[in-house]
Amino acid sequence: MPRSDIISLLIIIALVCWCFTLIRENSILKRENAKLLENTGAYEDIKNEANEILKTSTEVKTVKSLREKYGLSLIDAKKIVDSVR
Repeated sequence: MPRSDIISLLIIIALVCWCFTLIRENSILKRENAKLLENTGAYEDIKNEANEILKTSTEVKTVKSLREKYGLSLIDAKKIVDSVR
């Protein structure tokens, strides 16, 4: 195997490992964000916003909007939408 192939393979492995690390850190930050929102009472503001969005949109679009705006997990956004329905 030529030396350049080995170097390319090592770079690919390093990038894949780095991607998995970033994905894991993102997941941790999303969980922390959800906890902070819950502890600060910001969920009430989000619930009010979800209620307003539901008046003109579907549940799926409301969940998507909340996830994009607040970085919520699918489960958390769905719980909020269900709670205002």
